[in-house]
Amino acid sequence: MLRKIKRSGAGYVLPAVITVAVVMIYPLLYTLVMGFFNNTLFLEAPVFCGISQYKKLFEDKVFLGSITNTLVWTFGSVFFQFGLGFIMALILHQPFVKGKTLIRILLMIPWVTPSIIGSAVWKWMYNADYGIINFIFSSLGIIEKNQTWLSNPKIAMWSVIAVNTWKMFPFILLMIEASLQSVSKDLKEAAVIDGANVFGIFKNVTWPSIAATCYSTTLLMIIWTLNAFTFIYAMTEGGPAHKTEVMAMYIYKRAFMDYDFGIASAASAVLFALSMFVSLVYLYLTREKEGN
Repeated sequence: MLRKIKRSGAGYVLPAVITVAVVMIYPLLYTLVMGFFNNTLFLEAPVFCGISQYKKLFEDKVFLGSITNTLVWTFGSVFFQFGLGFIMALILHQPFVKGKTLIRILLMIPWVTPSIIGSAVWKWMYNADYGIINFIFSSLGIIEKNQTWLSNPKIAMWSVIAVNTWKMFPFILLMIEASLQSVSKDLKEAAVIDGANVFGIFKNVTWPSIAATCYSTTLLMIIWTLNAFTFIYAMTEGGPAHKTEVMAMYIYKRAFMDYDFGIASAASAVLFALSMFVSLVYLYLTREKEGN
C-alpha cells in the first residue's frame, strides 16, 4: 500500500491535504453542525435544537437587514474598486505617462496601509466638526452645511464604501496593469494596419487578452468583500441603527458580544451559502466569455 502511494506521488501532497483538512474543512463542518445546536456561554453543553436557530435568524429584522447591507456593501465596493482600478491601469499603461514607477509607489500606499490605521484617518476626515471632507466640499460649494457622514443613515454605508474603494482599488490596478503588459504588440500593430481605431483595438485585441484576469480578480474581490467588515467595525460599528451592519459584523456581535455561538454559527452558514451562490452565479455568467 505504501509503495503504491509513493509511486502515485500522493505522499507528496498528503501533508498539504491534511493541513487543509485541519485548518479549513474541519472548522467549516464544525460551524455548519453547530448551527443546529443551542450553544451559549451560559450552557454547560450544546443542546440540539434542529432548525430553530435558522427560524430565529430569519425572524430577526436586524439579520434580514444585514443581508441587504451585505449585498450593497459588496457590489457597491467591487463596482467602484474595479471601475477606478481599471481606468487608472489603462491611463498608467499609456506611453505618454511619465514617472510611472513613482506613481505606482504612491498608488500602492492605500493598499499597504493597515486597515485600522486607514479607518482612523478617514474617521477623522469624515468628522462633522473639523473633518477635511466637509471643508473641501463646502469650499467647492457642493454642500451648504457640514454633513455627519458616518451618522446619517442615508450616506453612512456609501461613506464606508468610499473608504473600502480607496483601500482596494490599487490591487485591481496592479492586476490589470500586469495583464496589460502581456498584450501582444504585434496584434495591436496588425489592427492599426487593418484600420482599427482606439476602441476597435481595445475591443478586439486588449480586452480578450485581459478578460480572464478581470473576471478572476472581480471574483476574488466579491469573496473578500462579502466577508470583510474591518472598516465598518472601526468607523461605524454597524450603526447608525444597523444601517451599515453587514452579515460578518452581525456574526461577530452574536459570537463575541452576546456569546451566542449557536446563532453565530447559523448566521455563518447562511453567509457561506450566500458566498457560494454569488460565486457560482458569477462563474456561470462569465464561463463562456472567459473560455473564449
